[in-house]
Order: sequence, then C-alpha cells, then structure tokens
Amino acid sequence: MKIATFNVNSIRSRLHIVIPWLKANKPDILCMQETKVDDRNFPEADFHRIGYHIVFSGMKGRNGVAIASLKEPERVEFGLDSEPQDRDRLIRAEFSDLIVVNTYVPQGFKLDSPKYAYKLEWLARLKEYFKRKVDLNGYVAWCGDMNVAPHDIDVHNPKRLRNHVCFHEDAKRAFEEVKALGFIDIFRKYHPEPEQYTFFDYRVKDAVQRKLGWRVDHILASKPLADRSKDCYIDMKPRLENKPSDHTIVVAEFDFVL
Repeated sequence: MKIATFNVNSIRSRLHIVIPWLKANKPDILCMQETKVDDRNFPEADFHRIGYHIVFSGMKGRNGVAIASLKEPERVEFGLDSEPQDRDRLIRAEFSDLIVVNTYVPQGFKLDSPKYAYKLEWLARLKEYFKRKVDLNGYVAWCGDMNVAPHDIDVHNPKRLRNHVCFHEDAKRAFEEVKALGFIDIFRKYHPEPEQYTFFDYRVKDAVQRKLGWRVDHILASKPLADRSKDCYIDMKPRLENKPSDHTIVVAEFDFVL
C-alpha cells in the first residue's frame, strides 16, 4: 500500500500535476491540503475518470482538504469537533482496518498574532480528538501539511528561523504532544539525513536548487502501521514542474493490503 500527501496550493491550479502523478504512481491514497475551492466547484470528475474515489471539504480561496483513494472509504468524517470552520482542515476516511486522518494545521501568521494562538489551540484540540476518537492500537495514518518543522534538521537555517511560527518551540512542543500519543514519523524512520525538505517558498529565489526548504509535510503512523512500513520518501519532481505548488509530495509504502 502507498499513501501520499500533497499540499496542492489550489487543486484547480495543480490538476496538470496531480492527475498525471496519480496515473504514473498509483498510490492507494492521496491526501491533499489547501485545495482552495468550494465543494460545488471541486473537480471531482477528473479523479473519477482515472479510477479514484474522492472526498473533500473546502471553501473558495483558502484551506480545504481532500482524500483520493482507489478503494471507496467505508466512512468519512470532517472536522475536529463542533466548530464548523474545522471542516476544511480535517478529513477522516476509514477503510475496513485502516483509518486515515488528513490535516491542514493552521499556519499561524506571526507569533504575536491571534492566528498563532489559534494554531496552538488547534493542535491541543487535535490531541484531544485523537485521544477521544482514534484507537492508536490499530492501523492509523496521520498525514498532511502540519505547518511545523519538528527539529533543527527539518529547516535550512534553524538559528535564523527559531522564531518563525512553523519552527517556534511552542509550535514544535504542541506538535510533539500530539505525536507522543503513539505516532511515528515514517520519513525519519528511513531517512535521518539532513536537507530533506517538502516546502520551498516561492519568494525565495532558486529555493529548490539552493536547498532553502522546510519539512512541514508529514506522514505519521500508529506503531502497528509503522511496523509494516517499508519506505518513505519525498518526490521532488512535482516541485520542478511548470506552475508547481510551493510544496511537493511525500510517499510512504507499507506491507499492507487496503
């Protein structure tokens, strides 16, 4: 089984990358974030044409999550709890023995912004969500753009970026508290080496070539699922395409039949 995650930064602007990538790589599941389209205008027919089921929730111009899968989910839920705005940040799909949770964690804007306080609050609520609604003794994958680079090795200049909202100690601690419930970072299980990034800012000249990136897109798994993992890697090709997202795709492989 292959599970992938991709912050598409507008699904309609990235179909020329997503659809050929799905056809070529055939993952069982692709989690997408920042689809930036209301549900009425989501291009679901493009996925159906190549044999994928697609579930989604979003709004025009911001946020939005989706899961494409070769097998139709048995159950789908949106959002953390009773807050309606969370529907475009979390989507959960269940496939017999497997639960997939796809999240787009708030970015935070600036440390002194209410948006950063909301980010920390959101991660705390996510922790409670997993404690309350997910059995981590089973097969669980948590994927998405977490907007957190967990360690110094996950950013190109940790000293300079220490006070960035995606690398501040408070954000890293909040993310680690969720992870500590029983999740394993599948990429780092196989790739402990530096300069492994999933996000390259459009505003930084030649960011990809100069390796000025961040690792903020993650695939984590409960221990039972992690024990059946075989590899996890970053596919840089989508970031080098014409009109790319500022993120690229992460793929994890498991000895598991969906």
